[in-house]
Amino acid sequence: MGKKRRFVNWATWFNERPFVKIMQQTMIILFPVALIGSFTWMISDNLLATNGFLANIFRVRQWLPYMQFWRQLFNDITLATIGLVSPYAAFTSATLTTYHYKHPNIIAGLTAAATYILIFFHSQRGAQTIEMRYYNAGWLIVAVLIGYAIGLIFAKWGKEFSIADVRLRDQQLMSKSLANLPLVVGILSGAFVLHLGYALLRIFNLDVTANQILTSSISKNSNYLLNGFLSLTNTISVWLGFAEPIRLSSGAYNNEVTSNLVYALTHKTLVNVPYPFTPSSLYNGFANFGGVGVTLALVIGILWIGRHKNQQTVAVWSALPAIFNTGLPIMFGAQVFLNPFFVLPFVFLPVLNMVIASGFIFLHIIPPIVYPVPNGTPGILVPFIGTGGDWRALVLSIALLLLDIAVYLPFIKWAFEPHQANGGKEASQNEND
Repeated sequence: MGKKRRFVNWATWFNERPFVKIMQQTMIILFPVALIGSFTWMISDNLLATNGFLANIFRVRQWLPYMQFWRQLFNDITLATIGLVSPYAAFTSATLTTYHYKHPNIIAGLTAAATYILIFFHSQRGAQTIEMRYYNAGWLIVAVLIGYAIGLIFAKWGKEFSIADVRLRDQQLMSKSLANLPLVVGILSGAFVLHLGYALLRIFNLDVTANQILTSSISKNSNYLLNGFLSLTNTISVWLGFAEPIRLSSGAYNNEVTSNLVYALTHKTLVNVPYPFTPSSLYNGFANFGGVGVTLALVIGILWIGRHKNQQTVAVWSALPAIFNTGLPIMFGAQVFLNPFFVLPFVFLPVLNMVIASGFIFLHIIPPIVYPVPNGTPGILVPFIGTGGDWRALVLSIALLLLDIAVYLPFIKWAFEPHQANGGKEASQNEND
């Protein structure tokens, strides 16, 4: 009990640090954006995609004309929401920082968003379109850091400019705006230097070269320990705020995946496939329930024992995306990023699932996952479909999900205890008032 209380006290103290607090508040404010973007992503890549799980279940191609046209429309909504969530986060973080330090300035938010966009604003090689991978949730922590740093600069040297100032006369507004101009110019000049440096890296293809070297070093042969390490690295990076999962684990062993499939089709059996422990048969099959960090278990756990009304609402809204392996809403709504209350289950449960599943595969209790599954297949069904309908694989995935929920439950209780205590104090204070 003493260790538990020390952990709760430390985690509560950590969450109250200024930057972490700004990070959490940013996620709360951007939760509607993450939620809407996740729903439209489900529609475009699952319901309206040719190889989508829901598209095949409901036979959408047979009754919906111009399916690709509708899919593109929903893709546009996804791009405008979670596709641009990092610039939104930079704006929100900078604005919140100035308010936190009692020197509110909305120009700080605009400057932070412009700074973030400028740093990563580069056309794709040989094309006129903009490479958007740096603007989605994959670089959330970088965006919040940039916003926090710019917010600190404006809090110290900027001219206060709050939302309430819009009631001032035009001349007074202009005076405040011009007073912040030197800071805006200075910060954007620094952003341009970073923009130039990154452009040089891209001109010499150093980013591509580094990725090729890393990929080639791990893609020669399947390695069980390496697979576990990649899974661990993936979940740690996501918990730190790089919310786009690392793709090495899903693309490094394509030859081995193909060999397994050819063997299964040729021999009409999944016994003794050449590579039973590829990342697709372990991580994608047993460690990805609801997305990275088995967030479906977190959603169910909050629905089960969560007493805080807001968190219950967040879990309800996040349930459907989590079923189809989109965990971004609950990660924003429950403030999972950088939250020490969730780091242990979020990081280690995927590895635990992989170890347990690999033991069952090694003992030939269940076959390895070999067959491809449609996009957006609920994580709990991936082993069942990927093994050609083996009921033992489905039972194992259900059992692992129940185990994940049981592990998450105490961490959910500890995470919500400070909120419940604060809520009780606020309620008592309101009654006294």
